[in-house]
Amino acid sequence: MVHGYTYSGHPVASAVALKNLEIMERDGIVERVRDDIGPYFQAKARELFADHPIVGEVRGVGLLAAIELVANKKTRTFFPNIGDVGTICRNHCFQNGLVMRAIRDTMVLSPPLVITHAEVDELLGLAKRCIDATAKDLGRL
Repeated sequence: MVHGYTYSGHPVASAVALKNLEIMERDGIVERVRDDIGPYFQAKARELFADHPIVGEVRGVGLLAAIELVANKKTRTFFPNIGDVGTICRNHCFQNGLVMRAIRDTMVLSPPLVITHAEVDELLGLAKRCIDATAKDLGRL
């Protein structure tokens, strides 16, 4: 038993997992995400996309954000052929070196727990560039 955890199965994999938990505890990563970087990420994402013409909603918690792409911002009506706009946006992301998943027409960001404020700013700036490019493709920007 290490740090209150027991392990079974493959000893190397278990040792690596336990070391990871030890590092997360030692460095206060969960507390940092909860108290600092998570709220920063959420606030910045909502602020950046608040007035975007094809973003109906930004929702999330901690370091997980979903950016919903819509045809009508006021009614949050989706685009016809749900998923097509998400695919367009995802392609812009790939072309710009950004990994942002498209789940239908909702773009999902989930950066690493150790991301910094400057890296959040860079990540969200890149996400905005890709969503702007998508809006231009759709004649909305």
